[in-house]
Amino acid sequence: MPELWRLPVADPVLIFAIVLLVILVAPLLCGRLRLPGLVGLIIAGMLIGPHGAGILARDATIRLLGTVGLLYIMFMAGLEIDLLQFMRRKRDSAVFGIATFVLPFACGMLVGLWIVPLPLIAAVLFASMFSSHTLVTYPIVSRLGLQKSRAVVAAIGGTILTDTAAMLVLAVIAALAKGHAGTVFWLRLTAGSALFVVVMAALVPRAARWFLRHAAHDETIEYVFVLAVVFAASCGAALAGLEPIIGAFAAGLALNALVPENSALMQRAKFVGDALFIPFFLLSVGMLIDLPRMVGDPHSIVIALAMAAAVLAGKWLAGLAARIWLRYTSPESMLLFGLSVNQAAATLAAVIVGFDLGLFNETVVSGTIVMILVSCIAGA
Repeated sequence: MPELWRLPVADPVLIFAIVLLVILVAPLLCGRLRLPGLVGLIIAGMLIGPHGAGILARDATIRLLGTVGLLYIMFMAGLEIDLLQFMRRKRDSAVFGIATFVLPFACGMLVGLWIVPLPLIAAVLFASMFSSHTLVTYPIVSRLGLQKSRAVVAAIGGTILTDTAAMLVLAVIAALAKGHAGTVFWLRLTAGSALFVVVMAALVPRAARWFLRHAAHDETIEYVFVLAVVFAASCGAALAGLEPIIGAFAAGLALNALVPENSALMQRAKFVGDALFIPFFLLSVGMLIDLPRMVGDPHSIVIALAMAAAVLAGKWLAGLAARIWLRYTSPESMLLFGLSVNQAAATLAAVIVGFDLGLFNETVVSGTIVMILVSCIAGA
């Protein structure tokens, strides 16, 4: 019995019980403080994680469920987008996508070259982390019924452009660092991406339509099929040389017309994501934050503050550019900022790859985690 309570907790039943208790309590406390529940979950992950009280370790189980939650966020964003309005607003998506990539990239280059500082190739990868964003606050927008507004449609369309561009930068820099960026690499990336697009745009919708009409005999089978498509698409994106989050988003787009907004299948998908998968992701992000180490290293604090300021400034400037160029209102501009400032998925992928390749040190990793926390609080 004493071994059950040894820290970090190793018993799977107790781990799951603790996580469910945190998922229950943290949003309630945040509600009292008028803060979004996702902020509470990130802070809770920091407090109970390996760099806090040490109650839970960020083990394989937490990482697995966190990855599932991340893919689920991207899937729901693709599933809920109004494609007709998206096509009408494709100019808005293109303008905002370019602005929200270029302006934060420039801010990241300044920090990477002058404050960290980093060599040019590492600084390019570093700057790409500021350009990408994760739709962490999308569940809030969805609950408020704003998912069909033109600002939200532009933000989601911009996500496709900026995250794809950031992931391409990651793939190219990784290949350059390994000395593999030759003709074979470019042919493989181009061919793999083209094949992936064809499969997701032409084959998956037809196969899904046939299955949901003729082979799915109950609601459980329908939902399991949808999950299978999400993770198969994520694996397909990885095989094509793209990030799995792009595959999850593409799966949402492929199934968009087959899962009506008010259908039981859509409600089930939202419920499972909000109740389990997405909270696990937010907790896993919080567990990465090592505040004691940062407090003991003044240079780490300077870098972390500079990174947080750069991403806030870059994404705010992108929203301002969209307001001026597209004639958006001030609330719409801030809604763009709130959706696009959040750093998580592609940012984590880039910093982990950069660290593994020796392009980044632990100071950059710690600063990135603080940037993620600050950006998610600001976006929410």
